[in-house]
Amino acid sequence: MGIQEIRQTTESCKHCFMCRHACPTFLATKLDSHTPRGYALLLSEIDHGYQSWTPAIIDRFYQCSRCGLCREDCAYHWAEDEVVRNAREEIVAGALAPGRVKSIADSITSHHHPYGEAPDSWTPPPGVPGRKKAEILYFAGCATRQSHPEIARAVEKIMSVLGADWTTMPKEGCCGMPLFDLGYTDEARAESRRLIDRLKELKARFLITGCAHCYRAFTELYPAWGTPLPEGLQVMHISQYLLRQFQQGGLKVARPAALAGVSYHDPCQLGRNAGEYDAPRNLITLALGVPPRELFHSKEKAECCGAGSSMFLTDPDIARKVALMRIRAVHDAGSAAVITACQNCKHALVDAQRGEASGVQVFDLAELVAMLV
Repeated sequence: MGIQEIRQTTESCKHCFMCRHACPTFLATKLDSHTPRGYALLLSEIDHGYQSWTPAIIDRFYQCSRCGLCREDCAYHWAEDEVVRNAREEIVAGALAPGRVKSIADSITSHHHPYGEAPDSWTPPPGVPGRKKAEILYFAGCATRQSHPEIARAVEKIMSVLGADWTTMPKEGCCGMPLFDLGYTDEARAESRRLIDRLKELKARFLITGCAHCYRAFTELYPAWGTPLPEGLQVMHISQYLLRQFQQGGLKVARPAALAGVSYHDPCQLGRNAGEYDAPRNLITLALGVPPRELFHSKEKAECCGAGSSMFLTDPDIARKVALMRIRAVHDAGSAAVITACQNCKHALVDAQRGEASGVQVFDLAELVAMLV
């Protein structure tokens, strides 16, 4: 997004409050400074010299999930989410990033994931990692490897049922999307180049990932950064891959579903930003025999779960409030379980319910399929 477009957006948005109801952070905190108009006003004041980058203002700009719902809801589709990201670039360039944000960025550039020195919780089966010329490369993603190994184990089971020729990347690393979200654009591009070089060595035909953030990075951001994936490597989200396997007869439901009243939560990165709404729904319908219950706000108007822009790491308190609003939407739909198609969404929705008396079951799509085949 060019600097002139950014200035035009801020000068337009600061006069309008029509999308404030669409901002998940505002709905959680009720602070006008968390609305798109609030961000635009702050940036305009900084541009005109009436304000400077104080710690409080900087914190505000790292309390936006960049979910893009404000853009979707706007009659003119002003890209306020991109304005926030560009403001973060300015903050980073001025060496003003908050300590917790800098710590996440340092972790990714040093350890290639945002969780410090913590080792991976998931170890692929012997003989799987690093095989060259396997048909399928499964890219698990940071949150799966670190916090939700059950998702990867579900993929293991599915690959076994399929008899698939698959591999994983040893010391997989980060796709760079969190760095990009936090304003560390040069560092994100460096991570993409590092990853591309390793992908070239493996020479797989398909890259399958269950992380919506990684999927968007591979399909949209990498080409935009001038670091396209190796020629001939096709990227698929796990929902697209599993749906194809059901449609082609490679997967069949072997046992009846033990779930009743299931809703589907659209991840912002997979749905609104990558345009994939149908594959997860069609997959759930084939697996359960009935379509998922729609939440009150769904598809292009789906609300964020609190994991957007790594907010569950940068500001876990606000992220939890946002996630609990989404959990309430599941209750309102009369569902006892919610299925999502992003590891970060699962992490946010599960973590928000810790200590809650009555929780909603949260499953990844791969877990659902693994239960049934």
